[in-house]
Parts: sequence; structure tokens; C-alpha cells
Amino acid sequence: MTHTTYAERGTLADLTAYRAEESARAGSGPRAAHDLSSNELALPPLPSVLAGVQSELPRLGRYPDPTARELTEAVAGHLRVAPDQVAVGPGSAGVLQQILLALCGPGDEVVYAWPGFDAYPLLVAVAGATSVTVPLTGSGHHDLDALAARVTGRTKVVILCSPHNPTGTVIERERLHAFLRSLPEHVVTVLDEAYVEFERCGDPPGLPDVLRPAGRTVVLRTFSKAYGLAGLRVGYAAGPREVMATVRKTAIPFGVTRLAEHAAILSLGNGAELRGRLASVAAARSELALRLRELGLPVLPSQANFLWLPIPSHAASFGRAAAAAGVRVRAVQGQGVRVSVGAPEAHDMLLAALGQWARGMRF
Repeated sequence: MTHTTYAERGTLADLTAYRAEESARAGSGPRAAHDLSSNELALPPLPSVLAGVQSELPRLGRYPDPTARELTEAVAGHLRVAPDQVAVGPGSAGVLQQILLALCGPGDEVVYAWPGFDAYPLLVAVAGATSVTVPLTGSGHHDLDALAARVTGRTKVVILCSPHNPTGTVIERERLHAFLRSLPEHVVTVLDEAYVEFERCGDPPGLPDVLRPAGRTVVLRTFSKAYGLAGLRVGYAAGPREVMATVRKTAIPFGVTRLAEHAAILSLGNGAELRGRLASVAAARSELALRLRELGLPVLPSQANFLWLPIPSHAASFGRAAAAAGVRVRAVQGQGVRVSVGAPEAHDMLLAALGQWARGMRF
């Protein structure tokens, strides 16, 4: 048998496929009754969206519009920007991949806080660039001074995430604007706002304010979280025309499906329904945080649909206790645990297991 030798890109050598290890472990044991590890919404898509997408089902045999023109125009109208300031793609992770491929290459660096969204290292490596990570502060916030200090002539992109994944903390706007103004002109900042609707208790129309004073900022958003369309994979970015023009060149052909485009357009027009569900998520988040604290666990204040427990020495043990009870959480070894806000029965199962686990623990 002949073995083929190939050259793997160096930036990928020490990485595995996204969540590959978790998938392998999940396949070797019983399936979790509740998954609180991926920040999925516990509710279905908006009722009006579910009803509206039915009309698209007979057309699934046809390719979607490769430019997703109707969605691009709808997002532009929602943000009150021009369509050429918008790029859409398969979820915010897909659009971020487009951005990094468009702006980065071998020898370039991408700076971001850590812990963070666990796809960041892989997406940077796929672009051929190098990740430069900066630890969060003790309170789970971005250390903006430390991030700025790591920016060099090789830095092409800085990624900020607010509300932050996994801590749920928010970058205060004045500090954000000051940070953006301090960056050199060759750096593009990507502000990942995947969870912004939870912070604002809705998705108000209008231009994201960070696009006004800083001409090198891209805002990244998704329909996966607040709108409950994670299974359809659709997100968007808004930013300078010249950046968005390049980002659109790196898009996967037909990357936004017809069904996803239609559902996203319908979602943008249902603010009242969205606000109602966000209020219910906020209430469930507050109750879950209270009950976890009653067990003696530290919980950071969150503006997203998840909670972060800074328990670096007990993260793995917490994850095992939850899994034994049939609940999957996101345990980051040596950092902490992220728990998504889910259904009441999922919270009850998790807390029942943790009640026994937490006895005698010191956090």
C-alpha cells in the first residue's frame, strides 16, 4: 500500500477539528438528556418565523441566491447602512472565517482575549495566521491595556467579544471607543456581538455606534442565539465598504441556504416577539445564578444566555458530575465552567446533582 506524503499547514499542526474530542467522548457513552454546553436557546424560533418558513420548503431543490441579496438588504435596512457595508454567511463563525481569510495570512497575527470562543484559534490557524492570546482580568473582563500592548506591526486583526464568551461580561462603551481609537491604522477590529441582543433586551434598529468613530471596525452578529436559528447557520458582519468587499470574496458559494435567508429576514421584523423571549431568558438566568450561588458556587454577572463559574481547580470535576446526571456543560480545564440557560427541567437536574457534589467543596 502506497502512503502519500502531504504538507499540512504549520498553523494547523497542533490543533484538532472543532469539538472533535467532545464528539468522540459523546459517542462512547449515554446521550445527555440536556445539553447546556453550546449556548443554544431553549426556545424554538419565533412563532411567526416558524409559520413563515413553510412557504420555502417546496423550493429546497433549488440553489439559494449566491449573494443572499434579500438578506443583505434586510440587514442593511435594519442597521441603516448601505448594503455594500454588509456581508452575510453561515453563522457568525462562518463570517469570521471569511474576515480572517480576507485580511490575514502567514506571518500575520490575530490578538484576542482568552479564554474565549473556542473556535477562534482554529479559524485563525485556517487563515494561516498566528493567535496572540491575552488573559482576561480576574473579574472576567477584557484587559484592554494588555491587548493594546500586544499589538505590533504584524497584527492584522484584534477580536473583541461583548458580551464575552464564556464569561458574559460586557465592554463598557467609553473604554471600547478609547481602545479602538488607540489602535494603529493597519489593524481591523472585529467586535463579536453574538450575544448582544441579550444585553440590550432586544435588537434595536440602527447603526452600531462603534462604526461611527472608528473606520476600521467590523461588527459581527448571528441569528443563532437570541433568534434561535442555530441549526440554520446564518450570521452577518457590518463594516467599512472596502473591508466588506474583500470579505465577500472569501464566502463559500451558496453558503447561506434559502431557508436560512428567509428565516433570518422574518426574524428581523419581529422585535416584539424577540423582546418577550429575551425577558424570559433573563429571568431564567437570574434564577439559575441565584440557585448556583446558594450552593456556594461563584458565578459572574452575565449579560448573555449563559453563566460562567470561575472554578479553575474544580472545572473538570463539575463537568463530570453534571454529565453523570445527564446534563452536558462546557468545562474548561484550569479556567472554569460555562452553563447555558436552558429549560427548567435541565436546571433542576443539574442543581440536584451539584447539591451532593458541592458538599465539602471549597471554592
